Amino acid sequence: MKLFESKYFNFLALALMAVLTIFLLVLINEKSEASLNNIYVTGTAEMYVTPDVGLVNISVLTENKDLSVASNEASEKMNAVITFLKSEGVDQKDIKTTGFNINPRYEWENKIGKRTLVGYEVSQTVNVKIRDLTKTGKIISESVSNGANDVSSLSFIVDDDEQLKEDVKNLAIIDAKKKAKNLEKSLGVRLNKIVNFSESSYSPSPVYDYGGGIMEKAMTSSVAPTIETGQNKITSTVTITYSVK
Repeated sequence: MKLFESKYFNFLALALMAVLTIFLLVLINEKSEASLNNIYVTGTAEMYVTPDVGLVNISVLTENKDLSVASNEASEKMNAVITFLKSEGVDQKDIKTTGFNINPRYEWENKIGKRTLVGYEVSQTVNVKIRDLTKTGKIISESVSNGANDVSSLSFIVDDDEQLKEDVKNLAIIDAKKKAKNLEKSLGVRLNKIVNFSESSYSPSPVYDYGGGIMEKAMTSSVAPTIETGQNKITSTVTITYSVK
């Protein structure tokens, strides 16, 4: 009796596995056939826009054998920079501290065969959002005059670009649909319904690194550097998948 039950359950298990295998093969075949009856159409669009906001990193770096002296000097200089920024109409919410570091500095002494502590470096960086772009050059120049000794990663963006991205995406969709209509005529097929859609957008912001050149000019001249914002490009690529009748 037990032998019969064992053979019976083994038979059921094998039968179930066979049914599942057939089902999976049929499902894979149907998906493959459906994929063969699809057409993928890609549409692209781009738009050039004028930035309305500037972003820049402004840093203060000090060094001294006495940590408290280095720290106080860095704080005084950065406080002077921030006070200047606010006097130029930069809102407090548009000034963000992104880095504060204290690092010991060592030098190798050949006579004693080991490193010795020679001082400390203190650095502080703020990221500044400039909404009045006509003041960009002045803000860079005067920040240096107030104690900053590194200005980097200047970029220009559109502060609220979601609607612009949506507009470019819609243009890309129109381009894809136009291509789909042309394919219908060229291939002699009839496109049915849309079975899939994907989209990617890209809006790079050119980054300009202004190092020693700009700072040297700011320290030796009262003339602020001329900063041109140019234009940014927003691109969108969409892929529409149609089923074919």
